[in-house]
Amino acid sequence: MSVKKAVIPVAGFATRFLPACKSLPKCMLTILDKPIIQYLVDEAVEAGIEDILLVVGRKKEVVEDYFSEDKELEDFLIERGKESFIPQVTNLSGKAKIHFIEEEGGAKGLGHAIYMAKDFVGNEPFAIMYGDVIMQGEKPCLKEIIEQHEKLGASVIGVEKVEWKDVPKYGNVSGEAITDRLYKVEKMQEKPKIEETKSNLAISDRHVLMPDLFDFLANTKPGKGGEIQVTDAYNSMVNTKEGVYAYDYEATRFDSGDKLGFVKASIDETLRRPELRDDLIKFIKSLDI
Repeated sequence: MSVKKAVIPVAGFATRFLPACKSLPKCMLTILDKPIIQYLVDEAVEAGIEDILLVVGRKKEVVEDYFSEDKELEDFLIERGKESFIPQVTNLSGKAKIHFIEEEGGAKGLGHAIYMAKDFVGNEPFAIMYGDVIMQGEKPCLKEIIEQHEKLGASVIGVEKVEWKDVPKYGNVSGEAITDRLYKVEKMQEKPKIEETKSNLAISDRHVLMPDLFDFLANTKPGKGGEIQVTDAYNSMVNTKEGVYAYDYEATRFDSGDKLGFVKASIDETLRRPELRDDLIKFIKSLDI
């Protein structure tokens, strides 16, 4: 079955970006002239997604307003002879429909946020995209994961290899290599110590899940940090008939929820803009570093 729905949790407190995110949702921080959430929506649409559910929390109105029609702004641009800007502020969802649901009771972990999407998803496979990670590649990263799901008919978790010293920073996957990029998952752990795993495959931010995930989430107790960890639910799915697979995607990942990752994402995006690229390179070369 084709994957046509995506869930994007954007309800966190974004403590790494205080004070900016005291009044602004992290997904609305901008990489140049586009908020982070726009990059995710664009990727989803390019991957064939038709319905996107944003699980929102504090300051949800900011996100909702962004995707709403703004007739006043359009009229202003027309009056000032700036009609060329109108396409930049209309049809921001592309060919997809944007839906919103507020996470009940505040942020209780990604597992809880994703469970909020149960009714939206129904009985079909769906994509999960985490709301502070930008992927850049020749092919949309989510499309890579969807293609693997379509071949396997099972849940596919996006992963990437990290340095061993960084293993404790991420959810971890260990399993049997099927190809140089595809693995049959045997075990998942939430931020294990280096000696607790035999793998340096880190769980990343683009997944396609079978709908029975919600059954496992319903029975998942709070884990690390007192939150419902989605990794625990994934781990419970490993021994199901379909199993769970991990795919080491080709796209480049930018964690824009991290200060340095945010800067790297901004630099990468600037280098992709022909009108800005040469001046940025010139500026960097001029620095006495």
